[in-house]
Amino acid sequence: MKLLPWVFLSAFVMSGCAPAESSPAPPPETSIETETTEPAPRSSPGPCDVVNEREMGESIGAQITALRAGDYAAAYEWAAPAFQMNVPLEVFEMVIQDGYSSLLESRSHTLSDCVLFPRDLGNTVVTVRTVSGEVFTYYYEMINTDEGWRILGAAEIAPVSSGA
Repeated sequence: MKLLPWVFLSAFVMSGCAPAESSPAPPPETSIETETTEPAPRSSPGPCDVVNEREMGESIGAQITALRAGDYAAAYEWAAPAFQMNVPLEVFEMVIQDGYSSLLESRSHTLSDCVLFPRDLGNTVVTVRTVSGEVFTYYYEMINTDEGWRILGAAEIAPVSSGA
C-alpha cells in the first residue's frame, strides 16, 4: 500500500522530531496528498455513481417491460451470459411464473440502494408496484458485460425502509 510510507513520513515531520532549520518551510503537503488520493481501482464495495445506477435501471426496466408484455425471450436477453448458460429459457419462464409473477403485473418500479463491487459486479434493490397496488421488493445482482449491465439473479426481500 503506497499510502503507509507517506503516513509515517507525515507523522515524523509533524511530531517535531525533525531538526529545526532556518530555511524556508517545505512546500505544502497538498502535493503529497495529491499523490496519495488518486482513485484506486475498486477493491471494496461502494455506492453506485449516477451512470452505473442509470444503466442498471435501464437493463432491469427493459426486462420488466418485456415480462409485462409476456415476452419471455426478450426478458431473457437481459439475463447475464452465466445465467443463460445455466438456466434455459423454458426454465426461466417457469421461475418467473411461479416466483416472480408480480413482475408480469408490474405497473411501476423504482431502484434504491445501488452498490458497486470489484470485478464489474453490482446490486440494487428494486421495488415493484403491481396494477392491483401490491408492493414487492427484490434484491438484484448485476454484472457489467461487454453488452452492458445484465441480471445475474434476483430474490424477493422484505421491503427496504429509508430510515426516515
